[in-house]
Amino acid sequence: MLRIRALGTSITSSLLLFLLLITPRLAQSQARFRPPAEVAASLKTLAAKYPEICRLSSIGRAYGGQDILALEIAAGRNKPKPEDRPAVLVVANSEGLHLPGTEAVLRLAESLLAAYGQDKAWADFLNRQTVYLVPLLNPEAAAAFFTAPKMERTSNNRPVDEDNDGLVDEDGPEDLNGDGLITIMRVKSPEGRWIIDPREPRLMRLADPKKGEKGEYQVYSEGLDNDGDGLINEDGQGGVELNRNFPHDFEYFQKQAGLYPVSEPETEALLKFMFDHNNIAMVINFSTENNLLNMQQTGQARVGSDRVRVPRQFAGFLGLDPEAEYTLKEIVEALKSSGLGGGMEIDESLVATFLGLGPAMNLDRSDQALYEELQKEYKSGLKEAGLDYLEKRARGVGKGSFPAFCYYQYGVPVFSFDLWQVPEPKKEKEDKKDELSPERLKAMSSEEFLALGEEKIAAFLKERGAPPNFNAGMLIKMVQSGQVTPARMAEMMEKMPRAAGAAGQTEENPEAYLLAYSDSALKGAGFINWQPFQHRDLGQVEIGGFIPFLKYAPPADQLESSLKFHVQFARKLMLKLPSLRIKETKIEKLGPDLYRVTVYIQNEGQLPTSLAQGRRALTAYPLRVSLKLAGKQRLFAGRPVEIVPFLAAGETRKLEWTVEARKGSSLTVRVWSNRLAPVEAMIKVD
Repeated sequence: MLRIRALGTSITSSLLLFLLLITPRLAQSQARFRPPAEVAASLKTLAAKYPEICRLSSIGRAYGGQDILALEIAAGRNKPKPEDRPAVLVVANSEGLHLPGTEAVLRLAESLLAAYGQDKAWADFLNRQTVYLVPLLNPEAAAAFFTAPKMERTSNNRPVDEDNDGLVDEDGPEDLNGDGLITIMRVKSPEGRWIIDPREPRLMRLADPKKGEKGEYQVYSEGLDNDGDGLINEDGQGGVELNRNFPHDFEYFQKQAGLYPVSEPETEALLKFMFDHNNIAMVINFSTENNLLNMQQTGQARVGSDRVRVPRQFAGFLGLDPEAEYTLKEIVEALKSSGLGGGMEIDESLVATFLGLGPAMNLDRSDQALYEELQKEYKSGLKEAGLDYLEKRARGVGKGSFPAFCYYQYGVPVFSFDLWQVPEPKKEKEDKKDELSPERLKAMSSEEFLALGEEKIAAFLKERGAPPNFNAGMLIKMVQSGQVTPARMAEMMEKMPRAAGAAGQTEENPEAYLLAYSDSALKGAGFINWQPFQHRDLGQVEIGGFIPFLKYAPPADQLESSLKFHVQFARKLMLKLPSLRIKETKIEKLGPDLYRVTVYIQNEGQLPTSLAQGRRALTAYPLRVSLKLAGKQRLFAGRPVEIVPFLAAGETRKLEWTVEARKGSSLTVRVWSNRLAPVEAMIKVD
């Protein structure tokens, strides 16, 4: 959603990149996206082409009344019904500006439907599982891509009084210079906080008082002060940002996040669908977040003070004084010592949630290990596919976002992909064979490093801008003692921020890579050069800056490569779903009409039957293993239904009962859970 007022330290001009205008000079290279009406038509075409395995429905309506469509893919609809099978939910474009995500879901649907008739493995999959696809959660924001003037938008159409003047949507942007784009205005002002970047005059950056710099410019989005309050574009069209309107770690008192969690018809429709379909065992999300490249979650557990009191009803169980105050760490230790965790991973985030101090905000440790393994597979696949991704530019999970809800509250694995990033410009490397660098360190043995001598190592550290405590003498001792290798040291140096003013270190504008991309890949078409304009309210200004959607609309060939890879990776993830089987059954005679029944159950999938977070949130159902007796059979030892909390990937669990039964009779064992396909076996008593 378009921001307001002059831009300050918390709002950079990169946040004001707007929707890409398809001009003649870009038309041949930029990808084509389908507008909302065409997305709906594509879904209807697929449903009509594959009526035996497809069903199209509306799960709700956007604020303005547009249908939010979901495509259900499931074969063999009566054995069992689609809603009774394990399911994967695929969602895209909750932000509206992520049109590549919508294309990814449509491609995935086409891929699965084509595979059903050609690939036995996928025919078997769709006979046993269900896939739900929602390619466009935010159709109102997405429509902004296809209208003039072009600008990025992430909110729905709900009117919001953002400036508290009793009016709504009365002061939005205008295309003042008539180029069809909403870009940026810069104007000289005594109150200015921005300066022209001395290294690249097309770019702006905030003045740094520590360097003696003084601001000269105010920066605004393109438009007028329509309501005469001295502010520009502070109350534009819409609305609420849907990817901030989900319940987990919701940002209260932020109008763009909504009046309250799930206040919007779009988010309500999606959550109602998910709770009505409790068979959903995995979520794949296409948005600006990438939680396999960046596992940063919404934040850290928050506590109002360093020490808290434990409620009286719990303090006694833990052996704690209800009148005393404890740190979260001390409460964690008390819980672990009490044995009340039941095998659950207990950490400070869990305790904070338990005490009402804030939502869980970190991956559970056992779940993190799973995500890290999948991250390795994902990064390896990106490399093989030749896709250039930078982890440092990948966005983690945001507050009130859809992925945060799926993991922390719905309790299932969620994998979010952004599909594309503006590539980092390739920098020419000078051939300096004798220059010490992290790359050279990685190839050195400990002996070679020590042979450099303290003086050369000290010079290298100075050139890198290393902190004072990271000195040559310390490093030499660490290498001599075997505490660190040159390769490990190089990794540390690469991650260490270089001090401002270090030799060879010049601070680069954070938008420099966007300009380099525009100049090299788009022949300059990604940036509008600054042009003077006589502004009604501000006087003489200059209008220019990056074109809308520069960061989200890749060239056609790059998008095609990414879609191909991510559709295949999404299919691989689906095949990792947990899968139950009864591996073996045994029956052993103990006496006259008395038998021991032994059953081995196994999870054949590559994911656990439930996440640790799902068990923590009490949204993951355990496995139920029932022994069904017939006739005069009687259970002598064991329970009619045994509970198994979960099975790890590949894990086998043994269960035993003692029954009274006659030779030649039969009994049945059944294993089931709401997000797993049930399995059963008949055991003959002989």
